Amino acid sequence: MKQEPWIDPDGDPADQTIATVDMCPSGALSYSINQVAQQAESTMPCIRILKDGPYVVTGGPQLIGDRAPHIAERYTLCRCGASKNKPYCDGSHWNSGFKDDKN
Repeated sequence: MKQEPWIDPDGDPADQTIATVDMCPSGALSYSINQVAQQAESTMPCIRILKDGPYVVTGGPQLIGDRAPHIAERYTLCRCGASKNKPYCDGSHWNSGFKDDKN
């Protein structure tokens, strides 16, 4: 995190790359094994606030509008207003200096 590219698939062993992808809160990263796309585990619907970061949505709450997330099971929504991919977070809060002392 806090650097781009977020992942170098050739930089680590496959199991470490998979672990990194599985930790991605946004669902922006994915992988396939033997040409079969791997799915995130289903969880209870939840929306939480990351400190000085986006809303993290997991468990598949439906986003209403014309920009459905690529992976409905998990995605992040911009809270700082600086994302170039609204309503989704693109990490711009790191460079914009976004701070939220209440959350």
